[in-house]
Amino acid sequence: MAQLLAPLLTLAALWLAPTARARPLVDAGPHVYYGWGEPIRLRHLYTANRHGLASFSFLRIHRDGRVDGSRSQSALSLLEIKAVALRMVAIKGVHSSRYLCMGDAGKLQGSVRFSAEDCTFEEQIRPDGYNVYQSPKYNLPVSLCTDKQRQQAHGKEHLPLSHFLPMINAIPLEAEEPEGPRMLAAPLETDSMDPFGLTSKLLPVKSPSFQK
Repeated sequence: MAQLLAPLLTLAALWLAPTARARPLVDAGPHVYYGWGEPIRLRHLYTANRHGLASFSFLRIHRDGRVDGSRSQSALSLLEIKAVALRMVAIKGVHSSRYLCMGDAGKLQGSVRFSAEDCTFEEQIRPDGYNVYQSPKYNLPVSLCTDKQRQQAHGKEHLPLSHFLPMINAIPLEAEEPEGPRMLAAPLETDSMDPFGLTSKLLPVKSPSFQK
């Protein structure tokens, strides 16, 4: 019996060998290995000016629809960033259950209803490591700058507070919004680099882009 099976097994191995070699390799590129291809990312979007630590903040979506910045990670700054098309994302507050949307003149607001025109942004990963979220409808980036800062930046290449570092969540998911500002107790973990060196003055940066 063993003598009859041996030739059959040999033929089977020879028949399968070309097929195995012809199969494409599994895509194990960096976007898969480091988790960049996640369909939904839970992140805090951190931004800062060049003028020092006093100007950094995390984008926050309130339950009443207001959008502003917080000096530290909080429940209302925890965001779902979901891919809706190639390089296009929707951003939703986890605790506010409101989508980040843009209105006239780049005004940001949180909406309970998703609008593809107003609440979809092109996620641009810049060479310096920051992300920019651009509205295709208004051709303006998401920015936490004030109206005065926006006027002062008229004609310049970039708006202040429009370059963001997506940071890993460092607070309990069930945490409530604190009464007042608090400083981060955990290391700042980001999806990209910090060319201004601002986060390194606070705590060491460990980028999940290079270490899962």
